[in-house]
Amino acid sequence: MEKKSVKVTSDDRQRIDVFLRETSGLSRSQIKHIMDNGNVSLNGKITGSPGYKLKRGDYLEYLEELPKKFELIKQDIPLNIIYEDDNMMIINKQAGLVVHPSPGHSDGTLVNALVGKHINEEDYEGTSSRIGIVHRLDRDTSGLMIIARNGDAHHKLAALFKEKKINKTYRCIVHGRVEQVGHINTHIVRDANNRLKYTAKYSGGKEAYTIFEPEEIFSNTTLLKVRILTGRTHQIRVHMNYIKNEVVGDPVYGNKSKDNDLAGCLGYDIKSREDLLPRQMLHASELEFENPFNGKKMFFSAEIPDDMKRVLSLLRARAR
Repeated sequence: MEKKSVKVTSDDRQRIDVFLRETSGLSRSQIKHIMDNGNVSLNGKITGSPGYKLKRGDYLEYLEELPKKFELIKQDIPLNIIYEDDNMMIINKQAGLVVHPSPGHSDGTLVNALVGKHINEEDYEGTSSRIGIVHRLDRDTSGLMIIARNGDAHHKLAALFKEKKINKTYRCIVHGRVEQVGHINTHIVRDANNRLKYTAKYSGGKEAYTIFEPEEIFSNTTLLKVRILTGRTHQIRVHMNYIKNEVVGDPVYGNKSKDNDLAGCLGYDIKSREDLLPRQMLHASELEFENPFNGKKMFFSAEIPDDMKRVLSLLRARAR
């Protein structure tokens, strides 16, 4: 165990758990664990209230459990690097690549590809399984990600995300005809029956805002351009499910019956459906932000990958 302390110097009135997550690098589960075990104190008194809103001058102390012989495995995993400088990288993440190690998944991740080859661990304070990661994409969502190459860059880029100063645009293929621009504004909460899923509600959880517009409309499928103004877990997938325009191929929030019907219309039977739809048809296609080191405006784009192109090609051929 290692004792650490931090003083609150802002008037943001952040929750204790949120403040610790941003200042300590600990995960939500780690923070819950140390609080549940009485290892967090506020102004000298043990606290178990993660929702307490801190004020300027508050003093937090916590005991951090050091990982047992934690060591990141360095692996030579190919990455599609769009841009890089001394502070950051922009990559086009391939579908199927998990972003960071987790219990039961210690290697084969983006972080394993980054350490040693693209990021020097000594440029980060301490050792973390999330070195370089300032935001995430789901394993089977492809597209653009910003990588921080040192601790200073991590702090500055994370601040841009927190202040909503990074514009993120996606392309996805969804079921149904979406003929107008629209927006979805709900809260996203964990599913009551499955802790690995999320659901859209009008209260509780965290607010989520999604804007979408059709780019190409087919008989019962649409290519959407989607912008998210918040960055909630599974946000686009949850919101498309909420309006019954599920992301094609989504194994969690999608509609298997609709996927089977679509595959059949495009010449694939149920047994070969996964050859056509191996994952959710969702791609992070554009990033726009101001470089926190020099103020330069930066814009990056990545065309949709081959699996999505194949589906679109078949849809276009059928529409002729």
